[in-house]
Amino acid sequence: MRLKLLGLVIGGVVLGYTVFWHYMAGEVEDQIEAMVNQQRNQGVSIKYGDLDISGFPYRMELALKDLKVLKTGNKQKTITMTTPLVTLVAFPWKINHGVIVSEGGTMRIGGRRNPDFMISFGPTRASVMVDIMSRKLNRASFVLNKVTWAAGKFPKTGPTSQAGQVKLHFILPETAVSGSSMELPLQAKMYMEAADVVALEVPVGTFGKKANLVTVDIAIHGKEMPQYNVESLKKWRDDGGTLAVKTVEITSGVMDMDLSGETSLDQNMMPLGAFSAKIHGVDHIIKVLSGHDAFKQEPGKQILVELKKMSHMEETGPHAGTAVLDLPVSLQNGLLFLGPIPVAELSPVLR
Repeated sequence: MRLKLLGLVIGGVVLGYTVFWHYMAGEVEDQIEAMVNQQRNQGVSIKYGDLDISGFPYRMELALKDLKVLKTGNKQKTITMTTPLVTLVAFPWKINHGVIVSEGGTMRIGGRRNPDFMISFGPTRASVMVDIMSRKLNRASFVLNKVTWAAGKFPKTGPTSQAGQVKLHFILPETAVSGSSMELPLQAKMYMEAADVVALEVPVGTFGKKANLVTVDIAIHGKEMPQYNVESLKKWRDDGGTLAVKTVEITSGVMDMDLSGETSLDQNMMPLGAFSAKIHGVDHIIKVLSGHDAFKQEPGKQILVELKKMSHMEETGPHAGTAVLDLPVSLQNGLLFLGPIPVAELSPVLR
């Protein structure tokens, strides 16, 4: 009798869980449709080929084929993301947490034929936490492999900037977190760690053939989270918004750099900020830059002489015996300054 009762209980639990799983699968599909409709009202178009839900009984796997996300607006650049296959894995008992697996894809900012920026990535895995009620992202972590990027037409015929692996972590507080009395609320935090980086945006060879590791830790403060358009960024700037750069570290073996500071935007939408930097491997930098035409003549030639004068020899630690440079770095009046020396012109964040 007891065995029969136990069997009935187990059967009831199994049946109940089966009904629950299929009910939650239907809820997930409804939530996807609701999110697509909600995003459409905000200027975001989400299209996909097939939608398949599987994974019973342990999890829910939502597979979207030929996914295309398009964000447009009258006052902002068009953002397009495409991927041939993305799978969202969730668990019935924790539906607000999901794992995303993708074969890879591309993201483009700007026009289709000649974008301002385009990034391509290989196999990707992500962990995402969302607020079910508001359908807003709380936090996300990404691991992207074989990442390449470039400005203008992509892919270019020549080499492009690349990274072997990139790890990204985003935190978007449900409510803005207040800092000190002198600091506006925290709107978002981002941490990035990239390995085996070849960035063609800097003079080739500055960090050697590649940077072994690049880490970036930043926080956005403001009255509200700015959108990527001129009007929103101007309001964020005028309200006192800042981008706190807690650290930017570059390690390559021939040149290492550690930088921190704070930046915002000036009236011409150009970066405006101040940083402190510690750079090891100054002799290597001077050697590399001296091979470029801009530094073979004045004022570039004098700039290298001044950089050498400002450096000193590190006496202790892993960089003992190498030239180190402690200097302020500033962004102002459309120029990048290393100490008092202007070394490069800046471009507006958005035009």
